[in-house]
Amino acid sequence: MKKVALATLMSAAISTNVIAQDYDPIYAPSPEARNAAKATLVGLDQGHGHTVAAGLFGTIVTKQDEQWQQAESPTSVLLTSVDIVNEDLIFISGHEGVLLKSNDGGQTFTRILDGFELLNLELPWIDAQVQELEAAIDNAETPAEASEYEYLLEELGFLMQGLEIQQEVGPTKPLLDVEFINESVGVVAAAYGTLLRTEDGGESWEVISDRIENPLGYHLNQLIVDPDGHLFLVGEYGLMFRSDDQGKTWSTLASPYHGSYFGGLVDSQGRFWAFGLRGNVFVSEDKGETFRAVDTPTRYNLNSGHVLEDGSVLLVGHSGVIVHIDEESLDAELYSHESNVPLAGVRETENGNLVFVSRAGIQNFTLPAAEEE
Repeated sequence: MKKVALATLMSAAISTNVIAQDYDPIYAPSPEARNAAKATLVGLDQGHGHTVAAGLFGTIVTKQDEQWQQAESPTSVLLTSVDIVNEDLIFISGHEGVLLKSNDGGQTFTRILDGFELLNLELPWIDAQVQELEAAIDNAETPAEASEYEYLLEELGFLMQGLEIQQEVGPTKPLLDVEFINESVGVVAAAYGTLLRTEDGGESWEVISDRIENPLGYHLNQLIVDPDGHLFLVGEYGLMFRSDDQGKTWSTLASPYHGSYFGGLVDSQGRFWAFGLRGNVFVSEDKGETFRAVDTPTRYNLNSGHVLEDGSVLLVGHSGVIVHIDEESLDAELYSHESNVPLAGVRETENGNLVFVSRAGIQNFTLPAAEEE
């Protein structure tokens, strides 16, 4: 019996490999799941009457009449971030350069960018950067100035090598976050320092990676926009930037911490928060010019955050960690979700009830303070 079972499994594996030769997750529609709300979900957004989550194998779920329903998705890549712009317009970013768009409130999604198209954007861009640096080296007035340009050219060569590998094996670059300031202007942050911008609702994109100080190509993890239109960007190794002109130009902020930031938010007082590795949290009252450390009772990574209706801040992270921070005192209370799984996103439903996305799909939680009321 064991030999028969083994032969059957080997036969199935061989058949799968043959099929896989023609399978490309970029273009393969997401498979229908028996319970998509329990799939691994990473991105979450809520607003304009919609709640949308997205994650593994291109899974997209929307909340309809208190029930989670799977939406059709034109891709099977891991989806990373959701941005609900208005009642009709929704964007979702994903791995392998995939960006999805819905014009009907999440009923249908179309793929507006993929890794092959991204390569076609980045290759001429990086070639132009190389030519510009080579010219700068030739025209340098001092050896020190030439040496600085040579260093930048060397680092650019690392990024070029990565693009050449993608040409050979296929696109692999994850788009990690998408944020639209309005219906037309949006920015996408990606791995290896890639930054994109559109002014026509995603119909065309411009590579603007050279507009931030990131010569080593560290990952850009999250974009945050405040009510005044200031755009913040956080990433690996303490990367922190701000744009005051809808992403056209960027200034480097003096980070109070050189570990990685996984996320940020702007609270009800207009303060900018950044958080990430080992439970580190910082808040700025002056658009990122100066920061104050917030003491948190955890050293687990913090992945996502949300401003609750009462103005307090909620941060979630690995091992089911939930950190609730008072708006005025900045005192933090620690809770833990019973699932103990990494929590990747959080939104408030009503009266302190929370919804999370996680490795185990949709999770719910009620803050103890809300229960006592």
